[in-house]
Amino acid sequence: MLPYPSSPEFPAALKARRVSLGMSRSALAREAKIHVVMPRRYEEPDCGEFARPRVDTTWLALNKALGYDMPNEILGSLVQEPLTPSVDGDAGTAKAGEVKALTLAEAKAGLALTFGVDVDRIEITIRG
Repeated sequence: MLPYPSSPEFPAALKARRVSLGMSRSALAREAKIHVVMPRRYEEPDCGEFARPRVDTTWLALNKALGYDMPNEILGSLVQEPLTPSVDGDAGTAKAGEVKALTLAEAKAGLALTFGVDVDRIEITIRG
């Protein structure tokens, strides 16, 4: 998996993976379904048009285009529905619009995506 876009390692990791697969920037753009100029902007932090991809869309598309399988806890944390408490209390099978119980891995993955940091940088403290 590529480092998160906010990571200083992201541009070099993206380029290294693309080159190791023998892909041109335009081939990566086609595969990820992004504009042809964007791979250069993501790979070259010194260029005036440097950009970082959005985690919930482009970063996922780049990972897929480069052959990385995304862990389920990452994909599951990208649910865009607003969460409200479940009335029946069944935390294991949340329906749309309900809160479900999270594992620590799921919580960390969601927080990492929300704040654009590496999942290993998330620490959770539970007081109770």
